[in-house]
Amino acid sequence: MSEQTGPLPPWAMDGRAAALAAFDRRDDDAELAAPTAQTPPVPEDSRADGGTLLTTLRFDHDGLVLDLRVRADGPHRSLSGLVRGEFGFATVDLRRPAATVRLRVGADGRFLAPDLARGPVSLALRRDGRPPVVTDWFTV
Repeated sequence: MSEQTGPLPPWAMDGRAAALAAFDRRDDDAELAAPTAQTPPVPEDSRADGGTLLTTLRFDHDGLVLDLRVRADGPHRSLSGLVRGEFGFATVDLRRPAATVRLRVGADGRFLAPDLARGPVSLALRRDGRPPVVTDWFTV
């Protein structure tokens, strides 16, 4: 076994933050929303949001459904979502390996995260008086 001398090269750290984030213990009381669907893009009507639809995802948990659309707009991604079921006042934490952004869920269940860098994300739906519901990590 050889001993490392000096700083690690930049490529040696690729993926380290994502791996550590996958073992994040902040939401130990959270309930996991199971991925139940992933579909390739389908032709869209003229009312579609900007960017190219890359995929749709669905996560389900105990009567809650999170429908997601991932779009590409040049080098950036956007994530739009719709929460269905009983959620009352809710927020969604968009978790990245290095940061978390809190998104407001509208009364209609919609939320949007524009201008995202490519990479891994996980969502945590937070509702008053209930444990958070989190998704598996997926890539935008």
